[in-house]
Amino acid sequence: MSLEVHKSVQYAEDMTSPLLLTAISEADTDFVAELAADERVTAYIGDGQPWSRAYCEERVAHVLESPGISWFIAWHGKVRIGLFTATQRAGAIEIGYWLSPEFWGQGLAKDLVALGIGQLEKAGITDLIARVAPDNAASLKVLERQGFLVQSQDASLLTLTKAAGPL
Repeated sequence: MSLEVHKSVQYAEDMTSPLLLTAISEADTDFVAELAADERVTAYIGDGQPWSRAYCEERVAHVLESPGISWFIAWHGKVRIGLFTATQRAGAIEIGYWLSPEFWGQGLAKDLVALGIGQLEKAGITDLIARVAPDNAASLKVLERQGFLVQSQDASLLTLTKAAGPL
C-alpha cells in the first residue's frame, strides 16, 4: 500500500498511549521550523546543523507533494510534541522521528515510534528501516525496543531493520 493513501488520514489515539498522529499540513510549518531551529533536535540529522525557516518551508512543501514521503505530527493532548516520518526506500519504508526537547526523558519517544510503526503495520507496511548515528544511544535504544536490529554500520550511521518475517 502506498504512503500517499495515508497522508490524509488522521489516526485515532492508541489505547495504550496518550499520543495522536495527524498527517502534516502546511499549517504545521511553524512547528517544524521551531523543532528544526533547535540544535539539540537536529544534532543527528543530516549535517547536524539547525534548519533555516526557508529550508523548513521547502521540506514541508516537498513532503506534501511527494507520494513516497509522509510526515505526521505527534500530539500529546492539544500540544504538538514531535514528528514521525515515513519515506519509501528500495524494499522498505525508512522511519524517523523528532521529539521536542521539553518532552525528552518521559518515555514519549518510545510511544511515538510505537504508534507510528503500529499505524504503518495496520496499513500493511511491515518492512521498515531506520538510520541512527552510532553515538545517539537514546534513539538506538528506542528502536531496539521496537524490534529493530542493527544490520550495518559505517563511520556515521547504523542501519537498522525491522522485518515482518525472518531477516
